[in-house]
Amino acid sequence: MEGVGHVNACIGLAEVLLSRGHKVVFAIDQPFAGKLSPFGFIEEIFTSKETNGQKPGENGAKHLLASGLLSDVTSYKSAEIMQSLPFFEILVNKMRANEPQLKAIIAKYNPDVYIIDDFAASPTLIHSTKPWVFLFSGNPLVIINDERTPPGTSGYHSNGDQKEWQIFRELSKNMFKKLSIKYNEWMKEEGYPINTENKGISDSPYLNIYGYPDELDYLDIRPLPEKWLRVDAFMRRGEKQEFKIPDKFRDRDIEK
Repeated sequence: MEGVGHVNACIGLAEVLLSRGHKVVFAIDQPFAGKLSPFGFIEEIFTSKETNGQKPGENGAKHLLASGLLSDVTSYKSAEIMQSLPFFEILVNKMRANEPQLKAIIAKYNPDVYIIDDFAASPTLIHSTKPWVFLFSGNPLVIINDERTPPGTSGYHSNGDQKEWQIFRELSKNMFKKLSIKYNEWMKEEGYPINTENKGISDSPYLNIYGYPDELDYLDIRPLPEKWLRVDAFMRRGEKQEFKIPDKFRDRDIEK
């Protein structure tokens, strides 16, 4: 996924693999060129006129700022805005454009396993004879659907009104329906099975990993699904720097 948070999560996991003797190849967008090789990874860059000359994550950040998703609106309104955006159409079109390059990268390295952090997945990867791992670097509510927990991106409390949960879930289903329709058009053209779950990428039948602190997770409400692994964080190695909370944030909640 063309996003700094997604790539940072992949780096955290990839560093562990590298330390255990594995060769790691990143297939990544142009703005990340030169950012991953210092870690010891091999870079394979998707060439795209759209992102040439941009900083990592700049394209996505501009779209988010222009969309209104980050404005002061309710989570329900944000979900409605998301439905009105061509986000998933752009996502699938971009993946389709990159597919020939991805096939060439696979032929070059013949990987033992694929790791995917994205909202959809290349058919070349998930329908190959090799295992693939789904890596999710966001809140687990978005990807692990369970009636006992609030819907993802809703912001609703875990002890909240479940009637509100259901209303939001219905809206979310409609949001991902656009992705499913566009994605399934591609699958049909390629001769692969369609995604019938009306969401983004389906769970991997091999392994799924997400990063979320144990103290904040929902394991007291729902169990960890089969073939899912939780880690506290995907932390990159590097020079340690002391972090200090700015005064304006540190003092704001002190009772006068």
